[in-house]
Amino acid sequence: MKKLAFFAIIVLICGTMSPSLVNHAYGQNDPSILLRIAVQADKQIVNQLDKKYENQIPNNINILYDKGHTAVKSLDQSLSSNDIEKAKQDFLLAMNSFMQISRIMSQSSEKSIEVNVSVIPHQALESKIDRIEKFVQTLESISKKHNIVQNKDEFTKAHSLIKEIRDQITSNQNPSEKITELNNLMNSIQKEIRNSIAEKQSNAIKNFFEKFLVQIDQKLIEAKDLDRNQIEIDKANELIVEIRELLSKNQINDAKKVYSELKVVLKDIGISVKIT
Repeated sequence: MKKLAFFAIIVLICGTMSPSLVNHAYGQNDPSILLRIAVQADKQIVNQLDKKYENQIPNNINILYDKGHTAVKSLDQSLSSNDIEKAKQDFLLAMNSFMQISRIMSQSSEKSIEVNVSVIPHQALESKIDRIEKFVQTLESISKKHNIVQNKDEFTKAHSLIKEIRDQITSNQNPSEKITELNNLMNSIQKEIRNSIAEKQSNAIKNFFEKFLVQIDQKLIEAKDLDRNQIEIDKANELIVEIRELLSKNQINDAKKVYSELKVVLKDIGISVKIT
């Protein structure tokens, strides 16, 4: 799990999507990390396109983005259906599309042109809103999959903002303020989804720990009845109390360190525990 988390951090912080990193992700044991990386890559590409082309995106890049974004949505569906092989194929397709876009952008010698949003052609603005709407739908799909109820009202607001922006474009009004509000809302939703998923993962780890600790409690009672080393038994009980306290504070990494100490003590006592 640490290996997966470390890899995700590299991708999310560096924002790079090299073939070697993509292949590394493909080979991971935890398929859910593929969706997290693909969604973040999708978001990064949208930000890069907006920054470089200011809503005047070349048609070939638009086609590649649609292909990649569709693959991200398919990846989410494949994981929901537990079709791991299809999910990996979707992931590779999405990342390949995004990498092609990155290469095209890096090879381009064109300078960024600052365009006032009030004079951007309707078609270019509509294209921008289409991309944002697709990303909102992806986030909404992920939120529903993980039963994140608190996002429901925010998605309703996002769709309402999209409608307002389209109305402003049609009536030749400047939609820049609403677009900024929508982008801020999307960032907030994405953060909530990330925190909610992390909390669920944390709870799963705590439950996994507790199953071990319950069995260890029973084994220590049996060891005491067999007149095993009482000093070591008392030390084990103290470590169990410490682990449970750390878990209650959500200090999972510290709990893992103490559990490593506990395993040594249990071995000295002659106790072996396997999760059932």
